[in-house]
Amino acid sequence: MAAEDPISGFVGLVLVPDEDTIAAARRLARAVLSEGAESVLDAGALPHLTLTQCALREAARPPIVDLVRRLDGRLRDVRIPLRSLIVFGGGFVFWCVEPDSPERARLQAAHHEALALGDGVLDPAANAAVVEATARLTGGDPVLVANARRHGYAFVRERYLPHVTLGFDSRLATTGTALETRTHSHTLRVDRVALARLGRYGIVESIILLASA
Repeated sequence: MAAEDPISGFVGLVLVPDEDTIAAARRLARAVLSEGAESVLDAGALPHLTLTQCALREAARPPIVDLVRRLDGRLRDVRIPLRSLIVFGGGFVFWCVEPDSPERARLQAAHHEALALGDGVLDPAANAAVVEATARLTGGDPVLVANARRHGYAFVRERYLPHVTLGFDSRLATTGTALETRTHSHTLRVDRVALARLGRYGIVESIILLASA
């Protein structure tokens, strides 16, 4: 992809963690997700903390490059405490940021800035599918459906829940308490902010833009 090419597809603005956190997340995923889970972090998957995500169509590259650089300048080397493990939605296992920490508020501010990613450049067809799925999975929650329609993702603004996804196991949707570990304290250090192409279960398929060293 040429440096000036527009950006299309399902993407996310993500925080790439330090190597210690990457290794810790992979170990924890293996410890808490059972054999047969649909998705588990492994050596080929990149643990990350998402600021926002959405489906873009022909989005101009320069404004996104500027956004990545601004967020990187704000967040690089920030240390973020992770603690609680929760089962979310249909069976996602999230390793969540400590909610009462000062860093949580800092992430919320960065998240609000990151929402500019989809302004005026959401893919209409792809986002219609996101809105439909949100309505179906949330029982038509008016706030979440409106979020999906406006920003391309339901869990934004007051519903933002910063976390590292460890995997997905649909069996946990009804047996979430079966997780062997409910908390695991660790400090994530932000190595870089990146724009990533996301696949099923929110897995990073590739890095599109990475803030320079």
